[in-house]
Amino acid sequence: MATQTRSLPPVEAPISARIVAGDRTRRERIEETLDGDDLSVETTATLSATPHELRGVDCLVTEYAATTRADGLDLETLGRRASAVPVVVLVETGDEAAAVVDAARDHCWMDCFVSAPDASTIDLGRLEHRIRGLVDRRRLADLTQRSLSSVELAADAIAIVDPDDEIEFLNRSFAVQFGYDRKTLCGESWRTLFTDESVERLESTAIPTVADGWRWTGSCTGRCRSGETADVTVRLAGPETGGLVFVVDTPTDAAD
Repeated sequence: MATQTRSLPPVEAPISARIVAGDRTRRERIEETLDGDDLSVETTATLSATPHELRGVDCLVTEYAATTRADGLDLETLGRRASAVPVVVLVETGDEAAAVVDAARDHCWMDCFVSAPDASTIDLGRLEHRIRGLVDRRRLADLTQRSLSSVELAADAIAIVDPDDEIEFLNRSFAVQFGYDRKTLCGESWRTLFTDESVERLESTAIPTVADGWRWTGSCTGRCRSGETADVTVRLAGPETGGLVFVVDTPTDAAD
């Protein structure tokens, strides 16, 4: 059976934002200032509580006022919306602002922007920064999840090691390669999986090579959970964010 997944935009793709503001002057000022080649802004006075209106929209920016709550856009509804489309809530300074800010913190993809009631004083540079930052984080999170899903389905035995040398993620093939279950290996040092001689070789040769921006491939001796050892081929890479990526398989014509 075929399955469908949501098509995700590249991280650097243009951003489409829907702005909901009751004040016409505020809507016009926001659209005139922010709308451009890489940030497309569409404004509206109201927005229904149905989610289909946000198809193709990367970020919803909405006032939190009596008018929007009357339309069904209370914080609970906005929180549900934020699971699909990031939401920036515009709230005016006053007694209600602190409560709205606290409520927004409970939602990963909701941010709160506090401004004065006067439409002419809203800091649109800061608002644009909030929109771009929230959308960028969401796109990176989606890309990361999709990348991890592809690793999960890979036939190769793959593990991601954090900068502290602990295994942060591994797919099922990697766990099977060494006779472990995945839960047991998470948080363990990668050194657990190799003999002392192989650990020394990886530390003295492979890891410095990777640190210089290269990838390394070579033969090592792996240590299984049972204590048995086996020859394996290790491919090692180092992401720009730090840490290591191990790809381990049974050697065929391994090149040192």
